[in-house]
Order: sequence, then structure tokens, then C-alpha cells
Amino acid sequence: MAEITGKDLVATWAYSGGTVNLNTDFRTLSINPNIDLAETTAGADTDKTYIPTIKDATIEWSGLYQSAGTALVSALEAGTGGTLTVYPEGTASGKQKDIYPAIAMGAKINIPYADVVEISCTFQKNGAKS
Repeated sequence: MAEITGKDLVATWAYSGGTVNLNTDFRTLSINPNIDLAETTAGADTDKTYIPTIKDATIEWSGLYQSAGTALVSALEAGTGGTLTVYPEGTASGKQKDIYPAIAMGAKINIPYADVVEISCTFQKNGAKS
């Protein structure tokens, strides 16, 4: 199996105000799938049992904040709905492409004393991934 690195990532956030590119100065992009469980323990069971029910996910992105970053901050305003498209290995034919309807949870800006300023956002999946 060939290893890949994050350098080929392409990620975009399309919302009502346009589309912003998230891969130019990105640091990390983490996809965190989850699923709800329904407990099925009953009667004389001595251990809990579950069945999987509804899928969910969050996608966490971080990058370097640029001095003209106000457009990006606006695009990531808390509650903004849109479509997050992620190509983990780039856009070449046959490579993985994940499309998430999502809601931006708001831009977070980290301003350290003696380092670069970072911006990050968590996206809440809002429907089925395609």
C-alpha cells in the first residue's frame, strides 16, 4: 500500500457567499465519524448490548491566519450552512472525494505571544456524505 501525505489535500467550503479554499495554508484536517447507539439490554442480561442507529461526523480544520482573512472568517461564521468537499489525495481521477453537507461551528482564532496566528473551524455534518 502506498503511503500518502497531507500535502495533496484539496478542501473547499461552498456556502451562500461563495466558495473558499481551505487547503492553501492548512495545518490539519481531521474527519471524526461517529454513530449513535440504542441500548438493547433486557431481562437477565449481565452485560449491556447495543445496536448502531444514526451516523454522524465532525470535520475539524485548522490553518494559518492571513492578514486579509476577514472573508474566511465570514465564510466560517457560526451557523453558516454549506458544502464541505474534501479530496484527501488531491483531485486526480480515481482519488477519494468526500462531500459533506455541513454547518460551520464558527472560526476560532489562536493568537500566541511569539508564533504564527492560526484559524480553525469545526464543521458538523448535516446529512448524508456523498
